[in-house]
Amino acid sequence: MILSSHQPNFLPYMGFFYKMARSDVFVLSGDNQYSSKGLHNKNYIKIGNRKFPITVPVQYEHPSKIDDVKICYQSDWCGELLKTLKMNYRKAPYFDEVYSLIEDIIHNYYYSLSELNEALIRSIADKFGFKCKILLGKELNLTSHRMNRIIEMCNRLGADTYYSGIGGKAYNVDEKYEENGISLIYSDYKPVIYRQLGDGFIENLSVLDYILCRGFTIPEEWNETQACKR
Repeated sequence: MILSSHQPNFLPYMGFFYKMARSDVFVLSGDNQYSSKGLHNKNYIKIGNRKFPITVPVQYEHPSKIDDVKICYQSDWCGELLKTLKMNYRKAPYFDEVYSLIEDIIHNYYYSLSELNEALIRSIADKFGFKCKILLGKELNLTSHRMNRIIEMCNRLGADTYYSGIGGKAYNVDEKYEENGISLIYSDYKPVIYRQLGDGFIENLSVLDYILCRGFTIPEEWNETQACKR
């Protein structure tokens, strides 16, 4: 069984969903620490030929787990996001389908950031047709950190393979995985190239840009390596 995990980021880039496509079980680790420098509450879309940030306003006390970060509704960020999408992507081939999906979800007024992100991620994964099981880190009651957390996660769920992002090379020790009977594989993800609106191409934007322009079609280059859509 192939396991992977990631923090529940806001409308994450396609590399996030590539890990999901290669996995049998995917853990949304909202029980990790929130970072204001990360992409937990923001991401980027394309306006003209430049990256444009989209953000969910939040409130929290440092340090906080992502699960404990609350969404601020003092400003109409939902309306602003939808307005931005409508103004800049209304000519996108899949605008109507994607816009209605995002509108329905963000208008549910989730209390926490992780709940919103989870709802968006699950809905998009379902539209892509992924079959992997999505679990929440907080449900596993993990007690370790970094590499030891991953090994504990694999042992708890019975996974014999962990599919890691490249960033994991900074702290993973191959021998530790081998001692626990776990194969360690690093992502071979390459930015998906597709026709975007406007001039030029910007890689690794939010999944929003891809699905607005390409719909929920799996990139052709993923088909041979995809584990979930069996």
